[in-house]
Amino acid sequence: MLEKTMKKVLISLSIIGAVAAVVVGATTAYFSDTETSTGNTFTAGSIDLKVDNHCYYNGDECKCDDDGNNCTWQSGPNQGETCSCTWEETDLDGHVFANFSDLKPGDYGEDTISFRVHNNDAWLCAEVNIVEDNDVDCTEPEKESTDPSCQNNTVGDGELDNYLEIFAWVDDGDNVYEDGETPLMSEPVLLSNYVGTFPLADTTFSIAGKDGNDKGLPLTGSQDYYIGKVWCFGDLRIEEPSSDGVYSFKCNGEDVENDAQSDKLVLDVSFTAVQARNNEDFTCVKPQ
Repeated sequence: MLEKTMKKVLISLSIIGAVAAVVVGATTAYFSDTETSTGNTFTAGSIDLKVDNHCYYNGDECKCDDDGNNCTWQSGPNQGETCSCTWEETDLDGHVFANFSDLKPGDYGEDTISFRVHNNDAWLCAEVNIVEDNDVDCTEPEKESTDPSCQNNTVGDGELDNYLEIFAWVDDGDNVYEDGETPLMSEPVLLSNYVGTFPLADTTFSIAGKDGNDKGLPLTGSQDYYIGKVWCFGDLRIEEPSSDGVYSFKCNGEDVENDAQSDKLVLDVSFTAVQARNNEDFTCVKPQ
């Protein structure tokens, strides 16, 4: 009898405890405060390199109208004819820095190239590759020259690349080489010796200048930077500066031989911008 009584008491206590728990849970409250941050977003930045060019050929300027269209030579024997080596800031698709035919020894050209990396600071590398170097044809003078392939009546590698010299410098945008402007090479060099990848802005050399530790700086985003460039079909010489510190160039074609007649040289030129942030030790050419 006592055992049955105890079971009833325990059951009753359990029921009472359950009811009490429900009542306490339903009636107890605590101070609280909820803060919600909505719309957390990660958006990747962007690197957008734009290039423009302003060119001259044998002193004649290729100039476009105010809208950047209808580009023509402004003077000389080709005055009024269409030219294509000057353009406004854009992607390089469809644009070439040089498209000159019927070259003669002593011909020369000038370019002012502008770079702008939109949105972010960036390093900048250039790459030049020769994709065609061809005799095209073996003229009678070539057969009589030192051209080994044409002496055998076989069209082969061209010799034009042996006579094209270039010089380039960090320009202020006026297409004039002046005292205080940094050259990209110590003296004019054969174009064929300046192929491959080289820096325009990395930690070893930069057209944007150097920091206090003599380390190249990246290009500042959305700022213009300029390079002046001269090419010569022959011997390119830098004359002594004038009294106001301006250098001039002379292209001497006297030493160009007949082995270059009818030859064709085709180049691919590309520029690559690479983010500077979190990339402090960047170099365009990886160490060997």
